[in-house]
Amino acid sequence: MRIILDVMGADNAPKELIHGAILAKKEYENCDITLVGDESIIKEALAAEGERYEDYSIVHCDDFVTMEDSPMSVMSAHSASSMTTALRMLSKGEGDAVISCGNTGALFTGATLIVRRIHGIRRAALGTVLPFNGGMLLLDSGANVTVTSEYLVQFAYLGSIYMEKVMGIKNPRVGLLNNGAEEHKGTPIVAEAHKMLANAQGINFIGNVEGKDVPFGVCDVLVCDGFTGNILLKSSEGLSKFIMKEVKKVFASGITAKIAGLLVKKKLYKMKKYFDSTEYGGAPFLGLAKPVIKAHGNADANAIKNAIRQALGYASCGAIEQIASSKDKFNEAVKAVEDSKKAEQEKE
Repeated sequence: MRIILDVMGADNAPKELIHGAILAKKEYENCDITLVGDESIIKEALAAEGERYEDYSIVHCDDFVTMEDSPMSVMSAHSASSMTTALRMLSKGEGDAVISCGNTGALFTGATLIVRRIHGIRRAALGTVLPFNGGMLLLDSGANVTVTSEYLVQFAYLGSIYMEKVMGIKNPRVGLLNNGAEEHKGTPIVAEAHKMLANAQGINFIGNVEGKDVPFGVCDVLVCDGFTGNILLKSSEGLSKFIMKEVKKVFASGITAKIAGLLVKKKLYKMKKYFDSTEYGGAPFLGLAKPVIKAHGNADANAIKNAIRQALGYASCGAIEQIASSKDKFNEAVKAVEDSKKAEQEKE
């Protein structure tokens, strides 16, 4: 398996990203890595780690997409950037997956236009694993601000297949994020998506999920629009940091508290690791013809190593092929609701 890593455009680029690639190459078998970015900087970073640059494939690009650039810049002003080059290499079959820590909007735009969606998939979605109950996939977590009920249903299929094939969860439970548990709650789009999911074959749909229940791991896949999903994601990240900050303050409040902190030090480390989303790697764009993974903008070496592990699993498990074959079930679910609407209209 060859993983194409865009080492530019991130907060810790390229040093931490290259260090993560080195860790992955040492830990995972049959892992070849192509580093895309400024060749001289990459070689310096490899030398600083005691690595031979000859052991890595390096593709030179001195241009990169910044976090401030517009999403379309990946196809215009920065069409020769490291991100665009990596995506084009993947599209041409010069690698099995792409990982980038760069601008999310640009990566999504470039991946959609260059790598393309799987035939029959209406919209790709960004899936992020939240650290609840061993991992809950949230999608969409930011790619599609507005959606239709059909998009939400297709997201459910994308997430369900990913969690089963990549994360190893049998018959994953799918929930629809809503402001109430009752099936009639929510916007017209969400209410209609509920009807479609209730009729969807191959989906273990458990119904609506309220925000207060999300941390308790009531489902394995949580479906919503990208606007709501991104707010939930950022709120979860902020809450995790707040909890750890308050815990540290408690155990630093006095001699007795410090002694107690030493006694539970291992438990606190375990708690911190539980909230660490980097343990799950990056966020895959589901629905694309080939694996593209968005790692966090400030990802460290461990996060990159885990993203490479994730990419290896995603590229080799057959998830994309299964997603491609799910479109018939999706179309049946949509048709069932449309037929029901027609029947109601005829009665009127």
